[in-house]
Amino acid sequence: MDDLAALIERVMDEKDWTLSTLARRSGISTSTLHSWKSGERGTGSRGPSPALLRKFADGAGLPVATVFEAAGRHVPAAMDDESERRFLHMLRALDESDRSVLEATMQAMIERQRS
Repeated sequence: MDDLAALIERVMDEKDWTLSTLARRSGISTSTLHSWKSGERGTGSRGPSPALLRKFADGAGLPVATVFEAAGRHVPAAMDDESERRFLHMLRALDESDRSVLEATMQAMIERQRS
């Protein structure tokens, strides 16, 4: 498995892209990609944000799971449209107080997975 720096190098080599090309295709600044490539990451104590990792995956034509694994992040589980629809339906059925409890619970679960 590649780490994020190696993955960036591999994408650039395989596609014969410059860092600027990769930045343009992914919508991520060249300086951010450079910091990832040099191992600095420069995006906070936990590394690159999930949103930026998804943008990188899209721009590089890679599966999100591959990019998240390379960045050492928890790989998000896939969710089909029907499951998402059911979750949103249940969420909308809750009152504001219960939504707040559910949000806090989900946030704690996400944090636990990151550690």
